[in-house]
Amino acid sequence: MENLTNPIVPVTTVPGETGKKNTVPRADIDLGSLCRMVGQHWQKNKWLTLQWLTVDKFVDSAAVYNGLLTDKTVQGSSRPQITGYLRQLDKQINSSIEFVKNYLIDKYGREEAPNFYAAFGIVHTGNIYIIPKHRNDRQESLAQMQKGIVQEGFIKNTYGKTYWDNIKQQFDGYVNQAKLTDSGVSEKTGNKNMLKKDLITGLDAIVHVIKANSPYSWRTELRKWGFQKEKY
Repeated sequence: MENLTNPIVPVTTVPGETGKKNTVPRADIDLGSLCRMVGQHWQKNKWLTLQWLTVDKFVDSAAVYNGLLTDKTVQGSSRPQITGYLRQLDKQINSSIEFVKNYLIDKYGREEAPNFYAAFGIVHTGNIYIIPKHRNDRQESLAQMQKGIVQEGFIKNTYGKTYWDNIKQQFDGYVNQAKLTDSGVSEKTGNKNMLKKDLITGLDAIVHVIKANSPYSWRTELRKWGFQKEKY
């Protein structure tokens, strides 16, 4: 019997491996980059085959995945700006309602004025009267403010109809943008996660095939394919 001086290492046993790092990265950007490299190398090495996954399908899935990552990043990058604009508007609204309160005090007196606050969307919270902070509630309160301003004859005041119409238009616009952005990012995240699972499964399968076909040099082969786990 021939004496093997270099015995085959089982695929499931990797001497010296601590298991602290995955051969296939889990971070989105690292995974996308690896998929791109593996796809390019696979196209040049058609000897590697899987019954359930073709190189063309893998390359296409990787392209879609990386595209979703880019779209998600671009779309999500505008969210902090929208949030900032809403915070500025919130401060403006919170300070401006004090002038409306003064209009009502001048018209009805300090004791009677609070009885009219609700018609302007101003509610009693704790020890103060404010417009609700929750976005949807604030939208409704601003609509009430518009009606109250007209009904009480404060149309031409500095903080009258023109002022609150402008505030309401801006607030609605930013809230709608925020909802659309969040919805779009959420949808892309869901689609991305579905693809991510399939791509990781494919990469794991490729790793096993390479190890099985290169029992003595699989580490070198994996690096040729782009698997460099010291980077992730």
